Amino acid sequence: MYLGLKEMAHEKLRYTLLTSVLLLIALVVFCLAGLASGLAYGNRQAVDAWQATSIYLNKDANQNLSASQLKLADDKYITGNKVEPIATLSGTLRTKNDGLKTSISALGTARKSFLMPKVTSGHQIDGKNQIIISADIYAKGYRIGDRVRIGTTDKTVKIVGVYAKNTYSIAPTIYTDVTTLNQLRSAPITSGDNQPVNGFVTRRSQFKTDQHGELEKLTITKFIQKLPGYQAQQLTLNTMIYFLFVMALAIIGIFMFILTLQKQALFGVLKVQGIGTKHILAAILTQSMVMAIAGIALGLLITVGLAQVMPAALPFTIDWLQMGIYSAALLVAAVLGALLSWRTIAKIDPVVAIG
Repeated sequence: MYLGLKEMAHEKLRYTLLTSVLLLIALVVFCLAGLASGLAYGNRQAVDAWQATSIYLNKDANQNLSASQLKLADDKYITGNKVEPIATLSGTLRTKNDGLKTSISALGTARKSFLMPKVTSGHQIDGKNQIIISADIYAKGYRIGDRVRIGTTDKTVKIVGVYAKNTYSIAPTIYTDVTTLNQLRSAPITSGDNQPVNGFVTRRSQFKTDQHGELEKLTITKFIQKLPGYQAQQLTLNTMIYFLFVMALAIIGIFMFILTLQKQALFGVLKVQGIGTKHILAAILTQSMVMAIAGIALGLLITVGLAQVMPAALPFTIDWLQMGIYSAALLVAAVLGALLSWRTIAKIDPVVAIG
């Protein structure tokens, strides 16, 4: 260890350059991880807020909420605690004069449903043609009392409350009751048990009998994995991150191997003096770990700093558990890269190396 640190202090430029390369790799890994977490969170935030365990969809909907077509009366097939309908509509939220336009995901459920978010200002939905909006929509200039439209319909609804920031499929959400949502999407039936919904969200439930119409039960975890684009986004970004781990291993390995070849005469002298292969390898491992730790630490600091100045529209979230795992993986990659020089060091013959 002492030999490795002593050499790093003497060859500052050489080891600073490699540390800088590892810093850049760590920075890219952490930024990609933040984007992956941000995209995942933006897709599923509304679903996480439900704190539900299961969702029931049409069995022919390919486990996709927006493609599922059911009716309110289908809850007769389900027994359990807190079984609530959910209906969806994607569109553009517009003020009456079109002064503001925002892409949103509209969600409809029962007024007293556990799915309905708790408002932080204004009041809950207590009448017809009312909606509540998330804080990120409020930040765009929409206000309580505004009359707004959704999509191409001329029907207006009133904003009566605001709740905490919330997104579904990356878009900010609004909530309303099922009847109002069906009117906004021009459904043929907008009252009674035959009006359409997309599914039922539950806590602790099951089918009443083996005959359950067109319903299919999914766990919330499986439902999230089936969100449009969710798996593709995560797989793409994670593949890039894993490739960077291989790059870190290769860079450290190549650098240490070249240094080993350059220092064969020095290692030969050390072996003549009684310093064994284990001590030389320990020095190299120390160097690789010091460079990796410095690069990872600086990468984390820069990532945290960047997160503070990134625009709010950019889906970027720091997951500290994930960052810790990736930091450990980068450190392991650096150690493995250094170990690639072990056989070369072990085979150094002092007589041949010194000449």
